[in-house]
Amino acid sequence: LVPFIDTGKFWFIALSGLAFPLIFLLLFCFTILWIILKSKWFWVCLIVMLAGLQQIIAVFSFHLPQQFSDAKQPNTLRILHWNVEGWDESKDKPNDDSYKPLMFELLQKENADVLCFEEYADRKNLDDPKSNVSTITRMGYPYHLFAATEKETAQRQQGVIIFSKYPIVHSDTFNYGKNTNAEHLIFADIKNGENIFRIFTTHLQSVRFESSDYESLSRLKHAKDPGYHDSRTIVSKLKKGYEHRYEQAQLVQQKIEQSPYPVILTGDFNDVPNSSTYFIIRGKLQDVFLKKGFFIGQTFRFISPTLRIDYILADKRFKVNQFRVIHVPYSDHYPLETDLQFN
Repeated sequence: LVPFIDTGKFWFIALSGLAFPLIFLLLFCFTILWIILKSKWFWVCLIVMLAGLQQIIAVFSFHLPQQFSDAKQPNTLRILHWNVEGWDESKDKPNDDSYKPLMFELLQKENADVLCFEEYADRKNLDDPKSNVSTITRMGYPYHLFAATEKETAQRQQGVIIFSKYPIVHSDTFNYGKNTNAEHLIFADIKNGENIFRIFTTHLQSVRFESSDYESLSRLKHAKDPGYHDSRTIVSKLKKGYEHRYEQAQLVQQKIEQSPYPVILTGDFNDVPNSSTYFIIRGKLQDVFLKKGFFIGQTFRFISPTLRIDYILADKRFKVNQFRVIHVPYSDHYPLETDLQFN
């Protein structure tokens, strides 16, 4: 039901999506069992799986793992998306112990054409030679578009940003409104030779789990009752997330449809691929993971190995040459990388 209903209102149905891969594998095993036992229950399982085919092919990529080539083909764009979690810098952690230098080293090594970051943190003065913008500009990205959230301090700001090796000829930003934990939706029209494409990036409503919530989830996974209050808090945060993301997804869809150019969208949706958030935003775009990825494609490092909540979606006028999830422990999210070729 999830792709066809308002999960802002019927959020309790969307909750089952968090366990969808496990539910599907269990159902698949029962199907095999009924075949062996020559039971008519086989038909019930088969009908249920056919009814959920749209979700199955959105969650699983049925390709063999492929080696990602550092060499790019001609007329190709390399896009790198990453929720950098504030560059692993916080008040509780000395900067000398952060992964930030290794993160910059990875960016320089990958040498993508366009970088899209969420939870991007920087100094208040971006022109400061020691700012992250200045450092990444020196890597060969002279063009950027940054939208800071309202949660900035006197010295530090955070938001979403697009860096490009190629000129940005037009751009815009959109705020999801107050009382949300989402970062802006932004787009940049980038000119590469004779081609212009519009690249969006965004960070949708976060559940904002705290360390106590992760501890409660851990106790639940190990069949230890975390208590009624803990469970209620977790469900309340999930409910609020579904409500906000459903509305935010509709705004993203609207802006995609208004684009006069081929669209590439990257983002941390904070939602799984068999969610209404995903289906609304994807629309007619192609999910590059489903084109060239493997199995489930986990992008969030914690809670469950089945959580794919970061995406790169592209207009069908692009050919997806390759894709990968880069498994490094520098952030709570893994970076995604793809090569898109103009048809």
